[in-house]
Amino acid sequence: MPAASAARLLAVRYPVQMPIETKHLESGPVVVTVSGRLVLGKDAERLETTVNDLLQKNQKRLVLDLTSLEYADSSGIGTFVSCISAARKAGGEVSMAGVNPRIQRLFQITGINHLMSLYPTVAEAAAAAASRG
Repeated sequence: MPAASAARLLAVRYPVQMPIETKHLESGPVVVTVSGRLVLGKDAERLETTVNDLLQKNQKRLVLDLTSLEYADSSGIGTFVSCISAARKAGGEVSMAGVNPRIQRLFQITGINHLMSLYPTVAEAAAAAASRG
């Protein structure tokens, strides 16, 4: 299949950007919701930029809601590591919530599950982050 045809096929299959939404909770933490596929390219860059922007605004307690994240490639995993590192350098922390079994397995294989706190739900992650702040 020619490269142009493959690119069109991908564009049809994944026509929109990966949604990234932020929500500031009254208890303090910011929930960053990531949906779809986190892969090499603009989506991974957007997540990293979103986290860095929040850190620059002195938002130090972040919860990444991965409930609707279907897939992450090695670049996506690297983006999580980058976000965790940036938060730590800024004196903050990142917790993950709602991680599906496939991505949780990737976290275990790569060992990054030891770099962060994992919670089954956003509510549990947010409550833990709020109690630390």
